[in-house]
Amino acid sequence: MSERVISSRPIFLATATVVVLLAGAIGFVVGTTGQSRGTAMAIFGVSMFEMTPVTMALFGMILTTCVLGLVFGLVTYVSRYDTEQTT
Repeated sequence: MSERVISSRPIFLATATVVVLLAGAIGFVVGTTGQSRGTAMAIFGVSMFEMTPVTMALFGMILTTCVLGLVFGLVTYVSRYDTEQTT
């Protein structure tokens, strides 16, 4: 058998990119087909931005990037404590 170690980071990066772009596309569709145009989106009672296709796409992409960054960061942090040696 080969002792070659293959990094999974490119796979995670490609998957994250596809998920973020998909979130942007879904946000754009939601912003386009939304019934209450011109109203502001409020989170916890704070008015954030108007619900247009571009702002909804950006909101979806930014939120998805933050969540995926948090998850991948936690996995990286926890993997430091993995002491099992693979042979």
